[in-house]
Amino acid sequence: MNVSWLARPIVYIPVVIALVFVGLGAWWWSQAGSSTPVSEEQAGREYGSDSAPAVAGAPASGVWTYRASGDETVGLGPVTIDRDLPPEAQIVVRPAPQGFWRTLVFSEEHVEASRLRITPKGEYLDERVTTLKVTGFGRDDRETLVPPALVYPSAMEPGDTWTERYMLDKVRVVTRARVLRADAVEVDGASVRVLVIEKRGTVAGPLAGGRTDRIWWSPELRMPVRWTMQTTLDGFASLRLDAELTLIRPAPDPAS
Repeated sequence: MNVSWLARPIVYIPVVIALVFVGLGAWWWSQAGSSTPVSEEQAGREYGSDSAPAVAGAPASGVWTYRASGDETVGLGPVTIDRDLPPEAQIVVRPAPQGFWRTLVFSEEHVEASRLRITPKGEYLDERVTTLKVTGFGRDDRETLVPPALVYPSAMEPGDTWTERYMLDKVRVVTRARVLRADAVEVDGASVRVLVIEKRGTVAGPLAGGRTDRIWWSPELRMPVRWTMQTTLDGFASLRLDAELTLIRPAPDPAS
């Protein structure tokens, strides 16, 4: 049976619509599988501020830039995306009352911010803000720790141990930390004294899993010089992260 010219557009329209959605889906998938790099200037503009005076004992404010390697798998509902991390990451330090914000910027899609309070005992983690996105869609989780956790004691030496226990809403986190050894790491031609700290954490509740960090921590800079991290979390969202950061320069660029 021949189809008239008047009827043909009606036959073809569903096919055209289907092809458009296939094309959009392919574009979305190609975009979702990549991470968007963030420049030093952009990181400073987005996460830096000079609105509060610096607190004694805080690291220098500004943008600390790291060589980065690794990948992550992000799940939001039924969608799971694999993507490589950009070759550079930033940690932006800005003053806050009684302490400072330390914002780790892997990419535009993955940002982890921590508000730390400085006390005679050391640095306490009071608040965390985590952003995970896929092609612009995702969630910002802002949580206050109950109780605040001592994450970097003021005086550490090899063999020291401590435990970080806190709740993030209904999520329970227990992390056991140990100073493995003293060492030295070369950063831009300069030798930087570090303490190698290992942290092994378990997470239970609506999000469950674990995280292992090894941090080459500079007591003078109050910053990580090298940092490896492995994270596995499942729940209403999921994350698999395997990353390594290495500091490029032993001083930050001023945050704008």
